[in-house]
Amino acid sequence: MGKTLLNNQALYCYHNEAMRDYFEQYKFAGDYYLRKVFQAEFQQFIRQKYPQRKWKYCIIPVDRQTKASERGFNQVEGLAAKLKNERWLRMDDARHRIKQSHKNRAERMQTQQPFILKSPAKVKNQSVVLIDDIYTTGRTLYHAQALLLDAGATEVRSVTLAR
Repeated sequence: MGKTLLNNQALYCYHNEAMRDYFEQYKFAGDYYLRKVFQAEFQQFIRQKYPQRKWKYCIIPVDRQTKASERGFNQVEGLAAKLKNERWLRMDDARHRIKQSHKNRAERMQTQQPFILKSPAKVKNQSVVLIDDIYTTGRTLYHAQALLLDAGATEVRSVTLAR
């Protein structure tokens, strides 16, 4: 059986200098205030494209090390702060993993499932929108999609700020 194609909507292209600079400063240098640059537009796009009366929002989590010591925050939560979201996914922190941003494309494609689904019963018969900051290879989003579909979600799509 093949993979289900993930429908992803991105607001911006990552392959330009301004967007790369933004993510370098916001995500990797930890400038949390920069969430406000795209926050309102990002959230409005998600609400319009995927109204909450039909869709459940699920933010892609970060591991404890990133949140606690390196960055101090989940960059996706910052961008989607005012959206009611389901916290169904969590990182499997028991596994040693190398961050996606430190891998090349081939290494990213070999990444094993990094997530654990916290509440499988709540996912059944739900339409879910995964929310992330950047779609590079899509591997992270495909892992999340697989868990949700296996738990009985009827449909899984994704929205990213950039691709």
